[in-house]
Amino acid sequence: MISVRTTVTTTAVKLISAAINEPRTIVIRPDGNDLFIGGPDVTTSNGLKIDNNTNFTVQIPQGEELWAIVPTGTHAAIFLTWPVETVA
Repeated sequence: MISVRTTVTTTAVKLISAAINEPRTIVIRPDGNDLFIGGPDVTTSNGLKIDNNTNFTVQIPQGEELWAIVPTGTHAAIFLTWPVETVA
């Protein structure tokens, strides 16, 4: 597994790039504020909310990306992925 810590702001940030050959499972943990995930058009209104300091597992379909946004400020998102993944 690979542990990644990335910065998320009030502008959508790509967490995971698309893989062309397989779906992926990612474990995400917001650190500092609630996090909203979705596609490149994610907002705090249409994204899936993950509560701060909560582990969340999501399966990303083949060819899809994972994006995130926070409602205010700049906060971290920590996620685990596997070596076959493409990390943004």
